[in-house]
This record gives sequence, structure tokens and C-alpha cells, in this order.
Amino acid sequence: MNFIPSIFLSSMLLLTLTACNSGNDAPKSKDTQTHTSSAENNTSDQSETTNPPEDDFVVNKSFLEDESYNAEDIVEPVAQEEFELSVRRDPSQHTMTGYVDKLMIVSLNNDPTTLTGVSINRGNCGTKGFYDYKNMRYGSVAQVYLGCAAEYVREVTISTNSGLTYTYNF
Repeated sequence: MNFIPSIFLSSMLLLTLTACNSGNDAPKSKDTQTHTSSAENNTSDQSETTNPPEDDFVVNKSFLEDESYNAEDIVEPVAQEEFELSVRRDPSQHTMTGYVDKLMIVSLNNDPTTLTGVSINRGNCGTKGFYDYKNMRYGSVAQVYLGCAAEYVREVTISTNSGLTYTYNF
């Protein structure tokens, strides 16, 4: 399937060349057939190179055989998003225990990023609230209030609106 465009291009090139033929189908001597342009002749000594006669038109078809380029294989790289995470216990006057456990997610991305999900300890630690997680730019902080003690957090998995998932271990 990948060869169809190159075969078509080669066919069109051959048709064009045969249509432009001047009718001189007489065999040529070996001296005139050896005039080809190659990288070795061009780089060695330009003063000794001779121009081939106008009847000898050489077509370089090496680009047709180059399999390193395939238009179907081109995939745009997905930019990796970066975050900085910290888990801490802050004093709080609004709780009966006098403290609150939080997960702080700092965005290190220039483009706006929205967090679509957070899983703590593979879902074994619940969350009590999730704030400031939309349109996060560089330096903005999302807060997740934990349902477990901050000292027991070992793994956090973050999902973003780009469809990527990031896992951080502590």
C-alpha cells in the first residue's frame, strides 16, 4: 500500500521522459553513457567535471527508494505535562482534630491544564474535596483534602484533560 504513490510517480516520470524524447534512438558510445552525476564526482574536483551532453539526461530516483519517510507514520509528539506534588498536614481551626491533611499539586506547565482525576494509594485513600484544579497554569496550585493521614500517602495518580495519566511515588 505504501508503494502505490511511488509507483504512480515513477510511471508519470517515465511517461513524461518518453514523451520528451527527440527520436534519437540510435545507440550511443560507452563514453557518453558514463557521464552521470554522483556525489563523489561533485565533491572530488569540480574543475575536472564535464557537463554531459544535452541528450544524456540522468534522473536520480533514490528518493523513491527511501523507506525512512512514510506519511502514515508521522505522529505529533504529545507534550509531557509536569507537576510538583507535596503532601502535608496543616493546622486548622475548623476541624475537631486541629489539623487537616492535604495534597498540593503545583502545575509546571505554561499551557492551561485541567485535572480530571486524582487517585491516592490506588484508590485506597479517599478525598474530601478537590479545589482549584481547572485551567492550571505555571505556578497554580490545586488542593486535595485527604481522607487518610498524610504520612500514609505512598502513590498519587493524576489524570489530565489531555488524556494522559501520571503516577508519583513518595
